[in-house]
Amino acid sequence: MIPDINAKRLMNTFMELCSIDAESARERAMADHLTALLTGLGFAVTEDDAGARLGGNAGNLYATLPGTGLGETLLFSCHMDRVVPGCGVRPQIKGEYIVSDGSTVLGADDVAGLAAVLEGITLFREQGLPHPPLEVVFSVAEELSLLGIEQFDMEQLVSRCGFVLDAGGPVGEIVVKAPEQVRLSAVIHGRAAHSGIAPEEGISAIQIAATAISRMRLLRVDDETTANIGSIRADGPTNIVPDRCELSAEARSTDPARLAAQVAAMRQALEDATLTAGGRVEISVRSNYRSYQLDLNSAPVRRAEAAARSLGLPVRHRSTGGGSDANFFNECGIPTAVLCCGFEKVHTCQERMPVEQLTLLARWVAAILAGDEH
Repeated sequence: MIPDINAKRLMNTFMELCSIDAESARERAMADHLTALLTGLGFAVTEDDAGARLGGNAGNLYATLPGTGLGETLLFSCHMDRVVPGCGVRPQIKGEYIVSDGSTVLGADDVAGLAAVLEGITLFREQGLPHPPLEVVFSVAEELSLLGIEQFDMEQLVSRCGFVLDAGGPVGEIVVKAPEQVRLSAVIHGRAAHSGIAPEEGISAIQIAATAISRMRLLRVDDETTANIGSIRADGPTNIVPDRCELSAEARSTDPARLAAQVAAMRQALEDATLTAGGRVEISVRSNYRSYQLDLNSAPVRRAEAAARSLGLPVRHRSTGGGSDANFFNECGIPTAVLCCGFEKVHTCQERMPVEQLTLLARWVAAILAGDEH
């Protein structure tokens, strides 16, 4: 049996959570509030030291609740943080949408997930309905390239069926494929010289960077691969040929071979441009998170599909070009699907949450709790 949600309570929870300041690495108020809510539902809640490690003020929350019925342990996960400007949010209803006042983001990414998980579980607890054992992870610093979940101790998890509520797109869509992200950082060393008197004696680190970038394939590389230059830093006066330039870039792909080729090509462009100019370059490469592709017969996909169909929602499997906490859960052997939440225009002050999609998302969580994957 799938209980009907309390729409008024869901809306109040959503609006309340949006109103709590929770920019990345500043999630203390949100963590305290969610801890109180989870404890009130009967969860045992612990907080790790991710905040201290990252220079933030709150850690990841890990909550467990014994089952009252049969079934394997289920994992639900969302992130507590939001992008800047995310403080002083004043949520309001305009027509069919919840929006901010336009001076901040709304925070529906990922408050929609938080509110839906809380409402779904609350329904089962207050009505005494049987549910499987539950694990909940609410992470910090997700918007900072998943730094929060990277600090989380995955070994404490027992679930082998996970759901991360953190993607745009209509409720009912399931993300089953996501890329690996590699960060490339370079420090280019040239040679300083007076730019007006003896420019020939100088080697411009900025010019080397520009030459290298001009030789790179960037943005949409192919149907599975993207690459971008995020920043170039080289402060100095105009009368000195710059002898140092720092560059930050990334590449993503769902295909490991294509990703390796793209990173190698970007590295080669930097090395060739530097060698030709007579400079020197230091390059570091780091994988921030691994790609995954879920088997469509895996437990989370089957269970999410069955729940969506029970609500009459159209089911669609999709890939994404972005990472989420699910990348880490899957890498650690916990099959985890990302559920689309319906939020729109995220990471902008025009962010909005369709009221109908929020309601459907909470109903989807309840249906996942109630059903199985068959």
